Amino acid sequence: MRLPQQLLALTCPECGTDNPLEIVYGFASAEMFDSALAGLIALGGCTFDDDSPAYRCRRVDCETEWGRWGDFPD
Repeated sequence: MRLPQQLLALTCPECGTDNPLEIVYGFASAEMFDSALAGLIALGGCTFDDDSPAYRCRRVDCETEWGRWGDFPD
């Protein structure tokens, strides 16, 4: 998971909105569902690969996804 200051430095390439949602992959726990409902994360599904998007714009009318997990070092 990215550090909060790293997330704040990102902006949506489509609309310019700051503070994107990190897309979290894997089997979602109850806590993950609660966090998604609260607008803290976006759920991305159970499986992902290096081409899976890493961020989603938090604006409901945009929801652009960008970044790829393969771009981040382990």
